[in-house]
Amino acid sequence: MPLVTAPLSLIWGTVAVTRAWLYDHGVLASQGFGVPVICVGNLAVGGTGKTPHVEYLLRLLHQNGYSVAMLSRGYGRHTKGYILADAARHGAADIGDEPYQILHNCPFATVAVCEKRVYGIAQLLKLSTPPDVIVLDDAYQHRQVRAGLNILLTCANRLYTHDHLLPWGRLREPARAARRAQLIVVTKCAENERPPLSVAQGQRLFYSQVRYGVLQRLDGSNVEPDDLASKRVLLVAGIANPAPLKQYLAQMGAEVTLAEFRDHHTFTPADAKWLSRLWHTNNCQLAVTTQKDVERLRQIAHSLPQPLVDSLLVQPIVVDIEPARTDDKLFNQTILDYVRAN
Repeated sequence: MPLVTAPLSLIWGTVAVTRAWLYDHGVLASQGFGVPVICVGNLAVGGTGKTPHVEYLLRLLHQNGYSVAMLSRGYGRHTKGYILADAARHGAADIGDEPYQILHNCPFATVAVCEKRVYGIAQLLKLSTPPDVIVLDDAYQHRQVRAGLNILLTCANRLYTHDHLLPWGRLREPARAARRAQLIVVTKCAENERPPLSVAQGQRLFYSQVRYGVLQRLDGSNVEPDDLASKRVLLVAGIANPAPLKQYLAQMGAEVTLAEFRDHHTFTPADAKWLSRLWHTNNCQLAVTTQKDVERLRQIAHSLPQPLVDSLLVQPIVVDIEPARTDDKLFNQTILDYVRAN
């Protein structure tokens, strides 16, 4: 397969390099703004854990007294244009599943979606109370905006230095595009895992680890970990890699049946029938899904077995971030220093 796709990757790389050169030399314009703008993104397609890292930043800034806004393209939504998200009016179909998750996990933040990030930022700054800081989700390749701080994420199990350009590999840009980032975070590290990664002079390297929060019922109440012991659980997941979550639930004593869907999957009546069969065939007692999937799953709830709906639990995910060197500045301090200086 690589031999077949390598020429296509060469074409992709030529286009990406040319585009980068045009921005680097001012032929294509990048616009800056009068507030700190933090961009979170990656070089690869697929899940590197951007959403929990964006939530981490929003909480950090909010806890330090800043009003914050998050702007996303709103991948997978059924709408277009700029939308200022309202929890009472907008669902995942309106703003995308990840912005919807952020809207509910970070109610203190202003959440908006817009394909054109320059226009979206301009609209946020026109609000009666404009944000002190704007965090851009998945905007590393969106160079029309000149972010003051670029945070590049890369998965521990597939560093961008070990990958290839699309369609041979998963990279949207050549690995050298990582030089635009001030901070690089190796994500989804296992316990004590620190894969080596060389970074340019002046860049800071960090490692992050997923931490699963307390399972919650749909009414928001918590579930004790012991409640999963010896239970037959149907895990419904439309995320990039559900294997770690399945393993985590198994470590809690659950017997897990995985219903795996592609990332950002929109559930259909056919999916409801398949889930119903899995539920009954495996004599499941509980169902678990992710915060990213739960709103889309609600859309087919009327076609699912009532015991599945009644038992449905949601698994929150957060991240812990550590510097590569013990003597290096902590991630939080690096972010706050940038915001205070700008």
